[in-house]
Formats: sequence, structure tokens, C-alpha cells
Amino acid sequence: EDDHLLGTVSGECNYHFTLRVEGGGFFQTGMLVAEARRAGGSSLPVPLKCRWKRKIGDLTVDIPGVSTNMYQISADDVGTTINVEAQPADVDDGLYGAVVGEIGPFELDPSTRRSLDNAMGIGGINFTSTQPPKSNADGSMSGGPGQEVQIHVSVDGVKVIVAEGSGRSSCREVYVEYSADYPKVIIHPLDTNKFQLIMSESKTFTLLALSRANRDLVALTIRCFHAHKYVSTSSVLAALLPPPTSDPQAGSSSDAKLDALIRLERLLKELNQSMQKKETSERVLRNTRYEKKELQEQLMESISGCTDVIMGLQDEFSTDGPGSPQPAVTAERIAEQLNESQAVERGLRKDVANTKEALEALRATLRKAEEITPQILRSREERNMLRSRLSELTTVSNSAKQLDQADQSHALELKRLRQDVEALHNCKEELRKRLQDKETEKEELQQNFFYVKSQLDKCQLRVAQDANGEAAGKELERHSTTLSNTKDERTRLSSRLESVLRDQEKEKVYHEQQVDRVTQANAKLHEDKDRVAREVQRLSQMYADAVKQLQCEGSAGAGQADMFATDPADQVGSSASADPEDVRRVRAALREKQSSLKSKQGENESLRNRIRKLAVD
Repeated sequence: EDDHLLGTVSGECNYHFTLRVEGGGFFQTGMLVAEARRAGGSSLPVPLKCRWKRKIGDLTVDIPGVSTNMYQISADDVGTTINVEAQPADVDDGLYGAVVGEIGPFELDPSTRRSLDNAMGIGGINFTSTQPPKSNADGSMSGGPGQEVQIHVSVDGVKVIVAEGSGRSSCREVYVEYSADYPKVIIHPLDTNKFQLIMSESKTFTLLALSRANRDLVALTIRCFHAHKYVSTSSVLAALLPPPTSDPQAGSSSDAKLDALIRLERLLKELNQSMQKKETSERVLRNTRYEKKELQEQLMESISGCTDVIMGLQDEFSTDGPGSPQPAVTAERIAEQLNESQAVERGLRKDVANTKEALEALRATLRKAEEITPQILRSREERNMLRSRLSELTTVSNSAKQLDQADQSHALELKRLRQDVEALHNCKEELRKRLQDKETEKEELQQNFFYVKSQLDKCQLRVAQDANGEAAGKELERHSTTLSNTKDERTRLSSRLESVLRDQEKEKVYHEQQVDRVTQANAKLHEDKDRVAREVQRLSQMYADAVKQLQCEGSAGAGQADMFATDPADQVGSSASADPEDVRRVRAALREKQSSLKSKQGENESLRNRIRKLAVD
């Protein structure tokens, strides 16, 4: 049996779409998978372009950073429903239509719920995380494993201890109390262990939890303590339901409504926590009543037992008269029995005292439950009022800035995926051609098989009709031999086809590697060409300066030729002549560089021809 649950799907399309959650139930530890296949029972998947959204009541919020067909459920999705809008990524593939899938709501798994209840009950909990290693400019990671970080979460605030060395003195501590906006936890949408702990505007920790469940427990614990410490019912009601004023435009800002929605969500969490506390108190009350009943039964049994013992002792002493013979009971035995009776009496008194204490605790619990009941009723009324207010506020749509950001992210994602889609499309076309060849070969083999089978049936019929059956038997044997030869030929052709396909794949890989090497060599040749061109330019400039200097000196009547100065400052400040050997060496070097440049150009042209030939092949 498959370990997944399906969601609801709506929309018109010409392909089969499913939305399922994998992981054993509607918990935050599962994973959502949106999958589409072609109609007609085809097993080939259809590439999808997805847009994930989180639905809180009637309010729908986009989930940024996720555009693939899979989504990891996290603590942010507890109590919400997940929607996905999907459409084919390749519009030129003959598929059309957009569908909407919905699944949820999701809740905490039992293990995380128990851990969260324990943390809320004891008033704090400690977590161990690590900081990821820093990335270099080239994308590589520097250093070994990240630093270990201790997170202490209590009812008053959050403390982060970063171990920067081996000693206690080398630890760095950051503590922050709960305020309106801090601390807060942002869960990474793709990495199942990564999250951000924002302590203030200037201090943010990027951490890696030990596991996915540990990350969700960190986020939920901080959020529960934050809501319990900071958010109050009166402040939320004052923000959501302000008193009527003369200004009808007051409080109409979208930012104020967004803040009100966030506070309303926290209030709903606080209300759910109060309901859970009430259920816990009721369970404790039932258990206490049951324990009281058991203690009363044990007390009655102990009292009846002591009564029987006392009555037995009284009967023994009453039957012993002055003239009756003395029983064989010593004073030590009587003292032991008396001590035992006193010990039993002390135990009974202790049980009675414990029973009284339990009864008092039970009465106190009952009084607390009676005191909480009006608060619960008021909280329910406030919850209904807030839900009605929430239904009015959910009509506000997303702002233009959010839509622009979403469009930009979608455009970047579409540009990034377009290359993958083109590569997959080419692969698909190649697979389609191979499939057509296989289908053609299959039809030919089926036709040959049916023909041979019909001939075999005719031979069997002739054998049945012929009395002797010798000629028909020979015909049947001949056709059987033909059939076996045909099967052998089919097997041989299949093996040959597989070998040819393997050879083609190897040749393709070899050509790709050859193209990469040629591309690298071409890039290197371009670099050499640029360097030689710069050298030629430098030598040409030197040669031009030398010729200019010689012309100047010839016009001055110095009578010396083939002289030049290597520095323009020498031309201005000194009339010293250059050595003819230097001029000849410069000219020879210039000729060598020009010949080397021509050879490099020839090699470059030959490499281009080879690349064209490989591309044609």
C-alpha cells in the first residue's frame, strides 16, 4: 500500500494531475508532490510550472522561493491548507490547461506535540545547532564543520551561546527578551535543516538544526513562548476592533491590516493553547477522581482489616477468664503484636493524611477549573468575533510591490528552467524516435509471428485430417524449425540493436568531451592571439618611435643612421645615438612575432574547421 494521501484538484486540462502528501499523514513532517501525466495511460511525466500558496482561513499567501513540483512541509504550515497552481512548462508540447490542487489542513505530529507540551510545562528547553561554514568568492566552503551553537529558550527570552573555542571564556552570548517583533524564526523553504534566528535588527544567526523535527520544534517553541509572553487579548482587540471615530478613513492602511492579521493569528494560537490547557486540566481532574476513588477503597480495606484484627484480639482476651488455663503466649509476643498494630495504625493515619491532601488538591483543581470556565467562554466569544473580523479583512489583495517581486522571481525561474526544458525536449525527441523504431520493429515481429502461427495451425489441421500424417509431420517440423530460426534472429537483432545504442552513447560522450577540449584549446588560442597582438602593437610603436627619431637626427645633419632611443625622455634630454645591433634585434623579433601570429591564426582556423566537422557529425 502506498504511504501517501491525495488532495482535491479542480480545473480543465488535457492531462492527468494529482497532488499527494507523502509521509504517513497530514503532519508537518511530510512532503507534497504535484505530478502530471499524459492522458491515455502514458507513464511519461509532464514538466510542470508550479506556484505554491499557504491558506490561513480565507487568506491566501504566496510561498516564496519554491517553484518546483515538490514542497517540504514545515512548522509554518501547521493549521493551514496548501494550494498549488500548476500548468505545463512546455506550451509547445500540445498540453494546455491550468489546474489548482488543495490539501490539508496540517497538524503537528505526535512526537513534536509531546516535546512542545513538555517544553511549555517546564518553562524552557535547550537546543543544539551549528553554523554553516562560510562560502568563499569562488563558491567553495572555507574551513571544516561549522561552530556549535546552544539555544536556550525560556518564558522570558532567548539566549544564543556560540562556542568560538575550547574554553568557557571563549564563548559568545547573545540574549534578547520577547518584544513586539523579536526574536523570530524564518524557516528555509528548501533546506530541511536550515533556519534563521533573528534576535534584533542588527543580529541574525543562520543555523543548521540536527534534524528536520528539531528545526520545527525550535521554531514552534520560540513562537509559543513569544505569543504567551507578549500578545494579550486586550491589545489585539483594541487593534482589530477600535472604537468608532469621526474619521472614516482611520485604520484603512494595508500595513495596519497586515499587522492586525499577524496579531490575530497569534491570538488564535493563544486561544488554542488555552483550550489545550483546559483539556489537560480536565484529564488531570478525571485522573485525580479516579485516584481518589482507589485511595478510598484502599483505606476502607485497611480499616476493615484493622477492625478484624482488633476484634480477633478482643475475642481472644474475652475468652480468657480467671479460671481458664493461660495461653502459651509470652509478653514478647504480645508486645510484637502491639507494635505491629501501632505500625498499621500509623500507616493508616499516613494514608488518611495523603488522601486528605489529594482531596484538597482536587478541590483546588476544581476551583481553578470553575474560575477558568468563564474565561474560556469569553475567549470563545472573542474568537468568533475575531473570525468574523478576519473574514472582512481577507478581502484585501496583495500589493503591487509583492506582485512585481513575484513576477520578477517567476521570470528568473522561467529563464533558468527554459534551458533545462530545451534539453529535456531534445532528449524527449530522441527517445520518441527510438520508441517509433521499436514500435515498427515490434509490428514487424508480430506480423511474422502471426504468419508463422497461421502456417503452424494449418499444418496441425493437415496432420489431424491425414490418416498417415507423415507429410504433415514433416511440414510441421519444417515450420517449427523456421519459427525457432526466426526467434533466434529476433534475439540476435535485439542484442545487436542494444550494442549499437551503447556504441552510439559512448561515441556521443566522446564527441562531447572532444568538443569541450577543443573549446578550451580555442579559448587558450584566443588568449595567446590577444597577447601576441599586444606584443606586436608594442613593437610596432617602438619601431615607429625609432624611425621617427632616425628621421629627426638625419634632418639635423648628425650623419649617423640606424639609431633610436628606447625612452622618450632620452629623445628630449640627450642626443646619444642607439646601437644598430639593437635595431636589428628589434626588427628580427618583430618578424618572429608576425610569423608566430600567422601560425597561431592558421591553427585557430584549423580548430574552427574541426569544430564545424564535429558539430555536423
